[in-house]
Amino acid sequence: MSQHEQAGAGSGGPALGAKEPLTTLEASGLSLAGLAPTMGMALGTAFAASEAGGAVPLSYLLGLVGSLALGFVIIKFARRYVASGVAFSYVRAAFGTRAGFTAGWIYAAAWMFGVAVNSAIASNSLVAVFALHHLAVSWLAFFVPMIVICAGINYIGVRPSVRAQVILELGSMATLAGVMSYVVARGGLHGATLAPFNPGHSTKGWGGIGFGLIFGFSGFVGFEGAAALGRETRNPRRSIPRAILYSLIGAGVFYIFVTYALAIGYGVTNGHTWAADATPLNTIANRYAGPVWAQTIDVMVAISGFSGAMGIVTLGSRIYYDMGRHGVGATWLVKVHDRFRTPTRLILLICGIALGTGILVGELTSPATIVGFIGTATTLGDIIVYVAICVAALRDFNRASWRAEETRLARCANYIAPLVALGLLGFAFYSSIIPVPAFPYDLAPYVVLLVGIIGLVVYQRASRKVPADALVFTETTSGLA
Repeated sequence: MSQHEQAGAGSGGPALGAKEPLTTLEASGLSLAGLAPTMGMALGTAFAASEAGGAVPLSYLLGLVGSLALGFVIIKFARRYVASGVAFSYVRAAFGTRAGFTAGWIYAAAWMFGVAVNSAIASNSLVAVFALHHLAVSWLAFFVPMIVICAGINYIGVRPSVRAQVILELGSMATLAGVMSYVVARGGLHGATLAPFNPGHSTKGWGGIGFGLIFGFSGFVGFEGAAALGRETRNPRRSIPRAILYSLIGAGVFYIFVTYALAIGYGVTNGHTWAADATPLNTIANRYAGPVWAQTIDVMVAISGFSGAMGIVTLGSRIYYDMGRHGVGATWLVKVHDRFRTPTRLILLICGIALGTGILVGELTSPATIVGFIGTATTLGDIIVYVAICVAALRDFNRASWRAEETRLARCANYIAPLVALGLLGFAFYSSIIPVPAFPYDLAPYVVLLVGIIGLVVYQRASRKVPADALVFTETTSGLA
């Protein structure tokens, strides 16, 4: 062990996080990075348009409503338990360490492999920009440096990482919003009306709106990222819920506005054209603002993807850290650098796996497979974990000790919000596997199952090495023990 590394919190070493706690704005950087809004708008809207047609904005509006229900659950957990484990901490509170570890393991694994997905998307966007200028550049020329930079910035401290995430993500969002504002100001193809919110413009009516809801919801995956900074943020019971809520609402408004601009840009009756376009942001920006702005948007998509990758490293390392400090998982990885106060071994491991996986899959097949196959598997994993969190909420929020302190309205919300979120999640999961996707995407559910089984094996091996009482959940005045 390096002289600069010591045991993490709970074993005599330095505390995790910056010497000065993070602010609400800095914590929100991790939620924004988890969302990667600009990158999300480059990927999911055309798929949504294949059945939702010109009414895609309505799907994203409903996605925001459902995500707010899930946000209620996450925020309430974040107020009760100050921790870094997110899924691990919340499911553990309701069902014990074994269930918590399994949820946390799948959740962290999904985000860990998401580093490769985001970096591949960013790399492909830059390759496309260079190709427009007749320059052939390998995607690895961007992919490898991105992973290295992600590792480096996360290694030297959480504050440089989250500040970079805030700046990069807000910059890319502002640029895209500016271009889309110009499209709206010009009235699109047939004028700026409320037609995109009319389900009658969906190719398959409300069924098409429901299909678009899958992508509307998936765009919000990651909004809870700030919760992983619970141990590193000033006044976390107040700051973390605010960071999550601000990021969720901000991203929701952004998504609805951008999809609205795309809908009127193509024309609400031309959903089929939108659906067939692999680069809708580039197409609409080029049509209304010119090629220079179209290429600028492509660069912003790459920046958003890179910011997302950086945030995922932060998020994944904190989840594994929280599990390890409780004696489950690879506890030898839970080491905090005494100068930078970051879980450096976890950061290097996550980036190393992302680098190796990306190169292996990308070179054997194509970078698109990284995005498609790994992206599908990670999304399914996230949905399963969100379901587990909602079920945990139904149990934990309705304990007699909590209910005695709440109003009748709050007690009703403790049931309604998790059930609404479960309905959305169930629909999204079902629609992701039925009808069965083509090979290799049909293997994604089995990959998630395999990851879960591996997690249980790891838990069983780790649990034999620690005292039984170390695996028991206890409430403390500061959150999870």
